[in-house]
Amino acid sequence: MQLESISDIQNSIKLIENEIRKRIVGMDQVVKLLLVGVFASPGRNCHILLEGVPGLAKTLLLKSLAESVDGEFKRISFAADLLPKDVVGIEDFDSDNNRVKLLVKGPLFTNFLLADELNRARTSSKGLILEPMEEGRVTTELGGTYPLAEMFMVAATQNPIEEEGTFVLGRAEQDRFVMKLLVDYPTDNQERAIIRSNIDHAVMPTINSVMHTDDILAIRQAIFNQVKVSDEIVEKVQQLVSLTRPGYTDIEEINQYLDAQDGGGASPRAGIHILRTARSHAAICGRDFVSPEDISVVMIPVLRHRLILRPDLSMNSVKQREKILTEILDKIFQRVWSQ
Repeated sequence: MQLESISDIQNSIKLIENEIRKRIVGMDQVVKLLLVGVFASPGRNCHILLEGVPGLAKTLLLKSLAESVDGEFKRISFAADLLPKDVVGIEDFDSDNNRVKLLVKGPLFTNFLLADELNRARTSSKGLILEPMEEGRVTTELGGTYPLAEMFMVAATQNPIEEEGTFVLGRAEQDRFVMKLLVDYPTDNQERAIIRSNIDHAVMPTINSVMHTDDILAIRQAIFNQVKVSDEIVEKVQQLVSLTRPGYTDIEEINQYLDAQDGGGASPRAGIHILRTARSHAAICGRDFVSPEDISVVMIPVLRHRLILRPDLSMNSVKQREKILTEILDKIFQRVWSQ
């Protein structure tokens, strides 16, 4: 794959989006931000959290992405009775070599893993994917350590926390995800198009493989090499992140709505992810530099799950929480970029 210019990168990513669009109606911002997340880092930390009620094509979205790059796709349903072998596979002790070996590989060993309804699982079950997301390997209770594919990405879905049987993911768990994307209901016209498509066609449209998983890694590296981030942008993002911290800011809404007891603001890691995703967004838009526009687009998805609301507000509906967070972050952005 030739990636000598930003235009080459932009056109390559557009090929993937065109294939996804064969199946996905609407969800324009979600599709765009999913691709931003896929190419956000030359490393492994490109995992995405998707929140929305069942039936909004979250699984179909990731499966279509995987097929477009000739990647392997697997799904794990994080029910309460999930066992380690359901994730990692079946191990046995090899007495000849005095070590544990993996006899049957579980769904963890793939390119694109859908961790479905992650916030319905027990803590021990959720822990089975946290190490792989960060380290690219998994260590089992029997002591076996197994590497994963070089191109490994987790997209976890969670149901809104107001639904019965759901649990709030811990801060460390949420922090593993670069972005949290909200998947909402389609518009009336989009919903009619979805229904018409499914009653007129017996099978889903075929997705063509327009590249391979190795090309994903190459595009990530090309974005890292070619899209520049100025010192001014770095300084602005650092200011933006620091202003989210209760007790360290003079913005009234931060101190009023965020949980100061739980350190409800964003850590330095948030600034890193804002700039990584902003660089990816710039490349998708055909630019070789990060602009304030890129920061404004990725800021909310990156910080949405990193700003912790007060306990009495955290149980509000998704729309109510989103309204509060948007108000806070819009005010911070205007403050930083008006200086």
